[in-house]
Amino acid sequence: MPRVKKTTMAMAVTLTTCAGALGAFALPALADLGGASGPGVRAAAVVNANGSVVRSKGVTAVRRIAVGQYCIRLDADINAMNTVPVATSQWTGAPWDSSIFVRPDGSVPCGDSRDVFVGTGTAAGARDTGFHVIIP
Repeated sequence: MPRVKKTTMAMAVTLTTCAGALGAFALPALADLGGASGPGVRAAAVVNANGSVVRSKGVTAVRRIAVGQYCIRLDADINAMNTVPVATSQWTGAPWDSSIFVRPDGSVPCGDSRDVFVGTGTAAGARDTGFHVIIP
């Protein structure tokens, strides 16, 4: 085998071995639903009115449990009870008198310490509205 080919082959094997070794020490990937990036935030999501996720970081599930009521399940390493979540209505589709409420405990109705409850509506009552939520 020519010397150039041997050297190239040896470099390829070395790089592959190094990449594999580094991968073994990498932190496990979080179970993001939508691939958002958010430096400085532990979790964030853009959620449609029907509960589907547009993009997220640090969020493993979103459930619409009733009209205007959503449970946001955070990654296992985030305890919702120790967070200060912030939520806002999406610009599109939300009436001007929209309200949004967020509660970082999973007691009722979500039922788990990894859940953040989000309620949306208007002065007339609960209403499905898309929203953004951030967990710093």
